[in-house]
Amino acid sequence: MAAIIKDIHPHQIAGLSTPEIRHGGSRLGFKMIDLATGDERILASTSGKGPTVGKYHVNLSALDEMVAVIEGSIPMADFIFIDEIGKMELLSKTFERLVEQVFSLDKPVIAVVHRNFVSRYRGKGKLFTLTRTNFEEVRRSILSIL
Repeated sequence: MAAIIKDIHPHQIAGLSTPEIRHGGSRLGFKMIDLATGDERILASTSGKGPTVGKYHVNLSALDEMVAVIEGSIPMADFIFIDEIGKMELLSKTFERLVEQVFSLDKPVIAVVHRNFVSRYRGKGKLFTLTRTNFEEVRRSILSIL
């Protein structure tokens, strides 16, 4: 996994977070949260329908709806955060276009990029490679830029 950071001076945020959905000790899927509005949708679940990534079914229609929500908050945003750019998210061409648009804007961006897609986005900003042992160091580096 990697994080890309580009010119950050945050005040108003736009973007996406994709936390796990857990029940007991089991991961059942992932939800999407729009960071500007708090709007939530299910990204993927073990019991859903749609294309699969591992044991998860990706909800492409919900992902495309979330992209529209995010696009509505970008004009007012001081910076954009995307967690994450990964295989599930990139199944949506709408999401893929959003990512390309975000990196072409004159706005600061923090994006968490799955390791399989780092080469696609290398050169879009400062790249931090995250490991279990350097998480705090990377966090401090990003915060110092903020």
